[in-house]
Amino acid sequence: MKDEFVLGLSGIGERFAVGLVRNGEVVFAVEEDKLRRFRGLGFGHLEGIGSRAVDAAVSGVPGGMRGIARAAYVPPVDASGDQVAGELAQIRNFLERGYGASPPLSAVDHVAAHLAFERAVHAGVRHVLMVGRSRAVYSGSAGEPYELDVPFSLVRGIERLAAFAGFSPAHIHHLENMARFGEPRFGEAVEGLLGEGAGGEKLEQALEETIGFGRRLSGQPLGQKHYDFAASVYAVLCRRIPELLRSIPEEKRCGAVAVCGGVFQSWSLNDAVAAAFPENRILASFAPGNAAGAIGGPLVLSGSAADAPVGPFLGPEYTREEIKSVLDNSKARYAFHSSRDAVDRVCALLGEGKMVGWFRGRCEFGYRALGARSVFASPANPYACDNLSSYLKKRPAYFAYAVAIDQDDPRVAGIESPYLSRSARLPEYFGDAPVRVQTVTKPAAPDLWQVLKAFRKSGVGALLNTSLNYFDEPIACTPRDALKTFYASGLDVLVMEGFLLTKN
Repeated sequence: MKDEFVLGLSGIGERFAVGLVRNGEVVFAVEEDKLRRFRGLGFGHLEGIGSRAVDAAVSGVPGGMRGIARAAYVPPVDASGDQVAGELAQIRNFLERGYGASPPLSAVDHVAAHLAFERAVHAGVRHVLMVGRSRAVYSGSAGEPYELDVPFSLVRGIERLAAFAGFSPAHIHHLENMARFGEPRFGEAVEGLLGEGAGGEKLEQALEETIGFGRRLSGQPLGQKHYDFAASVYAVLCRRIPELLRSIPEEKRCGAVAVCGGVFQSWSLNDAVAAAFPENRILASFAPGNAAGAIGGPLVLSGSAADAPVGPFLGPEYTREEIKSVLDNSKARYAFHSSRDAVDRVCALLGEGKMVGWFRGRCEFGYRALGARSVFASPANPYACDNLSSYLKKRPAYFAYAVAIDQDDPRVAGIESPYLSRSARLPEYFGDAPVRVQTVTKPAAPDLWQVLKAFRKSGVGALLNTSLNYFDEPIACTPRDALKTFYASGLDVLVMEGFLLTKN
């Protein structure tokens, strides 16, 4: 029987992503910016330069674009009919010009695509809460009417508050990190401003009058008032979202609940929801934002439910021969090790306080490193976080780094966080402060699990894990971009499929 390939496209304005489903199975997905090394690229930016993400997706399809049976486009949640029609025409023209063919193209409802993606990631889960910029939906079961579908402006309002504090929507996570150092003393004022008029033009003036300080321009110094403002915003967020879920009758939200929408990239919000509903499993995916439509859209068209959970390692992968070719063409010095020797060498270097880049297997889909394109450091090194911020990420001091830890470690008992969606307390490394954690299992992330297992022999049962990218760039997906990151940053070591590079 001939394979049926369905292409998925999402992100007309920003974060363009592409997915590929074969006979109902998700086989590939990648974001454009990972292949372009430039954040925030939408489909609208690609008219004159083409799409490397589409190229990568169709490269494995017999016949290329002509081998695609159907294509799904997922428009923004609040797009008008005229807007959707115009964007479909734009995509068809793009595919015709660039690939000589445009498969039958359908617009898939934004919410339906999100729900399909979440149910594919969390196979067997029926209940899904989606919170978008302007709408909140709760689905109790696939194919049934939504239990909740209401206008919801909280997220859009928080984006405006983040802009007031000097951060774009792409950097809204700064507020979450700042909130750890503030007190929510502006909570009542923020609550009053985050009503239905949160997106109004008078918001900035109301903020100045209510809170007592003006808009902060990006790059201006931060004071305690800004940390308190961030804490106030997150206090409101962590109260209002659980309230929204509590409006669903208890019998309609029993068992596991998957949560989606970009707001659920916040570990503190996920912690708050989990604490409010201890009787439920609150599950966040590796791509809760709009990029999920690139996978959910074709799943909706395919009409299939996943038999096994869809994992995050869906992007490009590279053979040893391809990596060696890049290294040789770059005149890089390297040594090759077996898998076991490479892991042992990495653990020894981590014990010496080194920062190690790790490039192995298929690239992660989504904006978090989960063990394929990562930088590791030892949390037992008191200077590790400062080194990562100073020599790799160029991050301010208020930023915390995530930690990978074995799911069976008693320090994360009861915490289900395979995609860095929750926090735990690891006082031996971080004192009383909560830290975002990735709970690792061998089936879900075998390479990372192996490194953790080997590193435990040194007495350290966790790893600092951040994405393999330099200052404000997307994750380094390709061997060449990983090499650029290595030489442009303060990374001490880079391991790519057994090739080990040092700067000595």
